[in-house]
Amino acid sequence: MYLAEHSGHSNAYTASTSTNYYFEVGHEHFHGALDRFAQFFIAPLFLAETLDRELRAVDSENKKNLQNDTWRLHQLSKSLSNPNHPYCHFSTGNLQTLKELPEKRGVNVRDEFMKFHDKYYSANTMKLVVLGREDLDTLEKWVTELFEGVKNKDLPDPRFEGQPLTKEHLLVGHTVAVEYR
Repeated sequence: MYLAEHSGHSNAYTASTSTNYYFEVGHEHFHGALDRFAQFFIAPLFLAETLDRELRAVDSENKKNLQNDTWRLHQLSKSLSNPNHPYCHFSTGNLQTLKELPEKRGVNVRDEFMKFHDKYYSANTMKLVVLGREDLDTLEKWVTELFEGVKNKDLPDPRFEGQPLTKEHLLVGHTVAVEYR
């Protein structure tokens, strides 16, 4: 709400190895927005109504991508990769996989999000980039003050053993004959 009231917006996306959150806001409201952004990592609310809205947004994005050839080729690559590596799994979810099926199994999805946040969100595995009109000393002061509450759990950097694409999955050393007519 704060961002929208001050000519701003926010979004997020998850890539293969990281999740990225970002926002923009009118420069005179930057400190207030940065404070609210920090609270997302310090004390996330995980409100039931916003969680449901976010799950529906993920579902909508998934539906949009179903006919996207780039997305389909990416998923094909994953499905042909090493089944013993996390890379092989589907990259996104939908309302059925993220909400309906877990709830049928008696899983409280909100509780699981909170457990995930508690287990994997740690200051030592995060990076923050700040761009504003203020001088570097001011920005550094704001970041230090506003983000000091982000817990440092000294988590190890996430590592995935093995390779997603081995010689077998890359068909290295195999001969493929193609006949053109």
